[in-house]
Amino acid sequence: MDLRETEVVTRISANIDTDDFAAAAALGERLITEFKATELEICRADPEGGWTGYSVSVGYRTAPADGEEPAGTLRRAAIPALFHFGLNAEFFEIHGTPETGQYGSYDAYDTPADGYTLYSLMAAVGGTDPREPAYVPRHDFTPRAETDVISRVHLYVPTDDLSLAVALCDRPAADLSASLIRISTDAGPCEAVLLSAFPAVAGETGEEALDRVTNEVTERLSEVSMSVRAIHTGLEDDPFYTEPG
Repeated sequence: MDLRETEVVTRISANIDTDDFAAAAALGERLITEFKATELEICRADPEGGWTGYSVSVGYRTAPADGEEPAGTLRRAAIPALFHFGLNAEFFEIHGTPETGQYGSYDAYDTPADGYTLYSLMAAVGGTDPREPAYVPRHDFTPRAETDVISRVHLYVPTDDLSLAVALCDRPAADLSASLIRISTDAGPCEAVLLSAFPAVAGETGEEALDRVTNEVTERLSEVSMSVRAIHTGLEDDPFYTEPG
């Protein structure tokens, strides 16, 4: 078994109340440095979800010690984050059983931090697959419509440095009006996923909207100096259901 399949990923999720992507990215880079994170997600807050600004999440890995029970690894993995935010480790709860699978969580909702609000702290075996489907709001923070066309772009980023990858993805994120960016590294080049919501044009059919957005995204990516692995477009939801070939 790959050791990374048994590692625990502790995920720290925060809200930063700003409409400035650069500020959200700066928070992400800060958390990457503080926790030596191997994965990052930045997403515009859903205007109907109770938050404003951006959600920023990072995950860092902890390998199990020899003979350590899963619950012990989960608790040990969470300690750096609990200590960093001044949280009481007694309130970090383990859920599930060794037979059915376990994860740990701390109800950190509305915990003020340095310029942002911590709202979730979780530890579980394995990281977030960058290809995992996700919901994405519009880039202007307005509610999404059922007729919106969603694009999902997969990029290979030519670095294994997650902080540098964030900077390299700034231009394509702006070019694509991306509302969600997910970047991860697995001891090699980073993989990035960018999701965008494009409003339909009055009078066009769904097929016409899909063709238009696909062509627009492809054209915008022509200036990106990194490998484009796949482009998916779809209506109403994240258009990703199978691994891109």
